[in-house]
Amino acid sequence: MSDQNNNLNIKVLKEWFTFIVAIVATIAGVIFWVQSINDPKFERLEQEIQTLKSDISEIRNNNNEILRTVGRIEGKLSN
Repeated sequence: MSDQNNNLNIKVLKEWFTFIVAIVATIAGVIFWVQSINDPKFERLEQEIQTLKSDISEIRNNNNEILRTVGRIEGKLSN
């Protein structure tokens, strides 16, 4: 009887272990799937952010040129 109980306990332990491994694998799969679904969206957002950063940099440079030109004109007008 004890040998049968041991075999039964080992079998139950194996089933629980298999169940836990299956749950962990499923959760890992879902996490990987969610991340891979969002990758193109993140890449597009990163590209748009880079475009905006370069546009902002260009606007700053243009503003500096405008301010220099306005300063020169003001200097000529005050003379």
